[in-house]
Amino acid sequence: MKAHTAAGRWQDAALASMRAERIVTRLQRDEPADLGHVRVLGSTCYDQALLWDRLGKGRQAVSAARRALWAYHWLDPSKGDPGRVREGLAGDDPKVGDGAPATPAELMARAADARARLARLLAKYQRERRPGDASNIDRYRGRSVAGEVDQLGHDAVGVYEVLVETSHYGQEDLDRVKKQYEAALQHLY
Repeated sequence: MKAHTAAGRWQDAALASMRAERIVTRLQRDEPADLGHVRVLGSTCYDQALLWDRLGKGRQAVSAARRALWAYHWLDPSKGDPGRVREGLAGDDPKVGDGAPATPAELMARAADARARLARLLAKYQRERRPGDASNIDRYRGRSVAGEVDQLGHDAVGVYEVLVETSHYGQEDLDRVKKQYEAALQHLY
């Protein structure tokens, strides 16, 4: 997949990513106690969303971004609620596999990045949304596109604001997420 991406062969990279997603999904089903598979699934889908976006395939981009958020949300101690970040930081480090981010701060940051990416893609491709494309996460379910985008962006920025205050994350991380949220709002309005 990396070779395809480096060569600018986005379609080939997206197809390779889909194969990787199928493999890690099977691993996750076979070994549900290994949370490392969930992290890899999140990472694979997070990158896949960007590939579909580069190809202008909105429905696929949003779908992959939703799958990425689902995986990262599962691991996120705060569940996207900025008010729960400090509590999440005080929790135990989850065991998510060899080489996986294991600190609560890293897990919350990855989930926040996934929220910001989904917000931008959902806003960009809102006209391609169909019934049944709604969120599978209670916090975002039942909202209009604008409402979901706003909540996703608000949560992503809010989580990073607390992480910047309380962990090793810096202003550049917060600025990156704010930029995605601002891009999402530009697509909406």
